[in-house]
Amino acid sequence: MVSYPHGFVWGIEEGTQYHPYLWMMLMLYIAWCYLLVREAKNPRDAGLLFDFGIIANLLHALLMIGQTLMMWEHEMPHMWADIPILFVLVYLLWRYHPKNIKSEN
Repeated sequence: MVSYPHGFVWGIEEGTQYHPYLWMMLMLYIAWCYLLVREAKNPRDAGLLFDFGIIANLLHALLMIGQTLMMWEHEMPHMWADIPILFVLVYLLWRYHPKNIKSEN
């Protein structure tokens, strides 16, 4: 965020460098990370948490693509910054989902 703010913060062109949604999303991801770490003790029972992460981040990325295309003049850097990161996160959650890990063992 700090090294490339145009790719991670919405609305910089309008003078609102740190939009309130940034803090909301940050708190949601902190809570989600806390739950992932807590559930790491028993990952086979954390499937619902992984499902939520996959669905929420996929929908978030798809919504951001639409918003970026509608506001392309100022928000296009998101297409190569936070949107791809969300798709990577979705892939990693799917890849390490307890169902997929069980089937490998």
